[in-house]
Amino acid sequence: MINSAVRHTVVAALTTALALLPTTAAQAEESDKDNNIEKVELFGVSVDTAPEHIAAGDRWVTHQKLYTVKKTKGKRTVQYAGKGESECGAVQVSHGEVTSQCTRVLRLKKGTLTLSDMITYRPPKPVTAKTAIIGGTGHYRSAYGEGYITLDGPRTHLELDVDE
Repeated sequence: MINSAVRHTVVAALTTALALLPTTAAQAEESDKDNNIEKVELFGVSVDTAPEHIAAGDRWVTHQKLYTVKKTKGKRTVQYAGKGESECGAVQVSHGEVTSQCTRVLRLKKGTLTLSDMITYRPPKPVTAKTAIIGGTGHYRSAYGEGYITLDGPRTHLELDVDE
C-alpha cells in the first residue's frame, strides 16, 4: 500500500505535468478516418523496483496508473484510463548511460495494448524514445504500430498511433 505522503507526491507530480500540457493537446483516443489509425495519448505516474545503481543484467518491474486528458467545452479534465505494467532489463551500462529493453502492457477500458522498446538514457534525465505496438486484446486485438514514450522520473507520457 502506498503511504499518504507518497500518494500526495504522485498526485502533485501528475497535476503539475498535466497543467503544463499545451492547450491543443490531442484527445486521448482519436481516429484517423483515412487509414484507420487510432491516436492514443496517455499519462502515467509510476512506482518501480529498479535498483538505485543499475548494472547490466538487472531487471525491474514498473506499475503505474494511466490517465487521459479530455477537452470539453474549453476545459481540460483528467480521467482515469487504466493501469500499466512494464518489465525491463538492463542490456548495457556504460559511463552512466543505461540501455534497457522493456515490454509494457497497458490495461485500458477497451482492451490491452502490448508495447516493446529499447531505450538508451542517462538517469535521472528525461528521455523520449520510440516504442513498438506489438499486439493487444479486446478492441486492440489486431493492433500494431508505433509511438513515443517519454520517461521523466516517475512520470510517463505515451503518444501511440494504433493501426488495426
